[in-house]
Formats: sequence, structure tokens, C-alpha cells
Amino acid sequence: MFEHFRLFFICVFQINVFFDTIPLSIKLKEHPVFLIFMQIAVISIFKSYPTVGNIALYMAFLPAWNHLYRFLRNIVLVSVVLLACSALFPVLWHLWIYTGSANSNFYYSITLLFNVAQVSGLEWAAQLGRLALGQASSV
Repeated sequence: MFEHFRLFFICVFQINVFFDTIPLSIKLKEHPVFLIFMQIAVISIFKSYPTVGNIALYMAFLPAWNHLYRFLRNIVLVSVVLLACSALFPVLWHLWIYTGSANSNFYYSITLLFNVAQVSGLEWAAQLGRLALGQASSV
């Protein structure tokens, strides 16, 4: 239906990751581990169909900053939303693909909620990074 826009959307979504790399690299040039963490998180957020493996890759970096967990806000809410979405992904995919009783909008809405939770999680990870790197004056 929108086949003539296909190349445009592919370019916009793929180039967006590269545009995020430049400011992150400039800001975090002295902290390459945190740069890798942020870049992997941004890449996994912009994937069209997220998987648990994408989020597990960058969440594996979080124990490096475990002494800063006490400063986190909304960690319970973000964790519950990510777990609920991870449980609903296979259920809604099965309903959509195999049984035909649901349509793609159900799966798409869970994908959006999952990405909102990832962005919220990335926000508190950035707060952790500012604390860990000494770039924040107050919490």
C-alpha cells in the first residue's frame, strides 16, 4: 500500500541510530563502557520488533553501577512493565499468527509499551551515568 515510502522509512529509522552516536560519542569520550551501554540501548529501542535478547544485552551492564541503585526512581514500575510485556509478547504473537483471533495491532501496542518502558529505563540509566561519571551536581 505504501510501498513507495518503504525506502524512506528504512533510511529514517536506520540513520537515526547514527545521528544519536555522534553526540553520545562526544559527550562520553572518556567513558567508553557507558558509551557502549547507551549505544546498545538506543539500538535496541529503535528495532522494529524488539526481543528479550536485545534488552538483556544492555541490562547486563547495569551491575557495574550497582552502588547507585538507591538513587533510581520508578525502577519497580519499569521492571514490572518490561516483565509483563515480555510475558505478553509470545501470547499475542501466537494469537495473531497461529489462531488468527487477534490482529497485528495487539502485538504492535505491546511493542510500543515495551519501548516506552525501555525509554524510561534508559532515562534512569542516564541518571545513573551522570552520578557515576560525576557530571550531576544534585539528584
